[in-house]
Amino acid sequence: MKRAALFIAAALVLTGCGDDAQPDASDHEAGPGTRLPQGDLPLQAADFPALASKNCVDVVEFYLEAIGGREWDKAALVWDDPVIDGARLEALYGDYKVFNMEWPEPFVEGAAGSSFCTVSGKLTDGGDPEKILREGTLLLRRVNDVPGATPDQLRWTLQSSTFIENLARSARGEP
Repeated sequence: MKRAALFIAAALVLTGCGDDAQPDASDHEAGPGTRLPQGDLPLQAADFPALASKNCVDVVEFYLEAIGGREWDKAALVWDDPVIDGARLEALYGDYKVFNMEWPEPFVEGAAGSSFCTVSGKLTDGGDPEKILREGTLLLRRVNDVPGATPDQLRWTLQSSTFIENLARSARGEP
């Protein structure tokens, strides 16, 4: 079974036209159990229940939806690494007009206290058919349910991506 993530960014262009008002929390839609950040507080993984899912597909879908929706800081939460932030993700994916990634079911395996989720796929720009198709892999990791593991260790985090450039977690980003 193939999964596809297709996101249209045209609405984003319209939202910035002619209105200097700052959005407040009531301007955002939120699912059940989702806390909305207030003011200039940074986004936190705990604000998004999908990031605590033990199913790596939920986390991959969250990441791809955030990239497709041009929510760079939100997408960076999946990396949980100070070096890979929203600005870096915007620099990599910001020129995609309509972000489209097709991917089959991920491959999940366990090893020595950790689980790994590998997602291979094809990245295209639905708004620019001339843009080169890119094939790559997302690698996610989580610590298995071991005593003493922190919530951040128990959630799926991106370890590497090979779609645009070889992007890997820094030594400063633990787990």
